[in-house]
Amino acid sequence: MARTRTGRAIGEIARRAGRGDLTAEQAAALTARLREQQRQAMYRAALDVVAARPVQVRLIGARADVAAVLTALDTVTTLTGVSDPAPARRAPGNVRVYATTLRRRPMTGGTR
Repeated sequence: MARTRTGRAIGEIARRAGRGDLTAEQAAALTARLREQQRQAMYRAALDVVAARPVQVRLIGARADVAAVLTALDTVTTLTGVSDPAPARRAPGNVRVYATTLRRRPMTGGTR
């Protein structure tokens, strides 16, 4: 006996295929779609329970490009610390910036 809605739906697809209501290709496509939806739901649930840990990012590039990336990061995450621009060691004219970021709670953006 299936324990989840997805498991019950897959069982119903198998029964309908056995009765001839669905072709084998249709049943396989429906089952694959249901399993992918179930997998994505598990990934989303895992992300929701993961403790938010800070992520440190190093950005190296032209000052304007680094500023644009920091602005984009700030729209999707919470920036908790940004260093002052320092000259990049190997690329003259570029700057190096370190940023610390946290995932927002609740999660924003993406497919949700």
